Amino acid sequence: MKKWRCTVCNYVHEGNTPPEKCPICGVGPDKFVLIEDTEVIKEKKWRCTVCNYIHVGDTPPEKCPVCGVGPDKFVLVEDTEVIKEKKWRCTVCNYIHVGDTPPDVCPICGVGPEKFVLVEEADDGLTDKKRDALQTLLFNVSYGLYIISSVNDEKLNGMVSNTFIQITSTPLKASVCLGKGTLTAEYVKKSGVFGVSILGKDNHDLIKHFGYQSGRDVDKFKTLSYVTGEKTGCPGLLETLCFIECEVEQTIDLGTHYMFIGKVVDGDGFSKEEPMTYAYYHATR
Repeated sequence: MKKWRCTVCNYVHEGNTPPEKCPICGVGPDKFVLIEDTEVIKEKKWRCTVCNYIHVGDTPPEKCPVCGVGPDKFVLVEDTEVIKEKKWRCTVCNYIHVGDTPPDVCPICGVGPEKFVLVEEADDGLTDKKRDALQTLLFNVSYGLYIISSVNDEKLNGMVSNTFIQITSTPLKASVCLGKGTLTAEYVKKSGVFGVSILGKDNHDLIKHFGYQSGRDVDKFKTLSYVTGEKTGCPGLLETLCFIECEVEQTIDLGTHYMFIGKVVDGDGFSKEEPMTYAYYHATR
């Protein structure tokens, strides 16, 4: 089959015709170009100094499709460039900043440098070019979006995640990966339970509410309607499609994240609308 490259985000689509809509950035088929198998892309590469998005072209873009900054925030990237600067992760929204120090303000959620932690990266043996190519392929994996919740004594917290999956059906087991620096991961480690509210296509407001502020600063559930899980005590959001309760049976240390494998013990349904996918969210946010 033919291969088509999105000229905005470099997503590669396989098919006889370009897609009606890019699943990553949402642009239409007019933004796709046909790639020949022997094609060698000799255009320049420009890196956004705010969010690290890579643009391919003779000049930087008029506007970054990820964070919205102008061409003055782009720098020319050489193919042989090795970025040895430190990487800092925002503990509120997981934005990654590259530089010797964390940014004064997170360009995504607006928090200050005190909310950033230094990211230690293990060498995976891949070049930057190969890693970017593999990440483009992984964008084809279909993810859902969820609010993962847990409890710590009488305190509640939740965060946005796209890593919840069912792993077995008999018995019913599921897993979720959470960053070690998140408050929700801390709660799950202490309580041994987590809840999952599955988001629908009209739940964009919940992504902003749970993803752009930290439970260390605010009570995220204070103004929302939720049920309390009978088996775990975790909160489940009534605005979502459904709620699932899990008891942790195994915790795997993945370096930067914990994988929690849990037994599904209870749940409740609220709506039969379509679930939100990660691609749909990025195309409509």
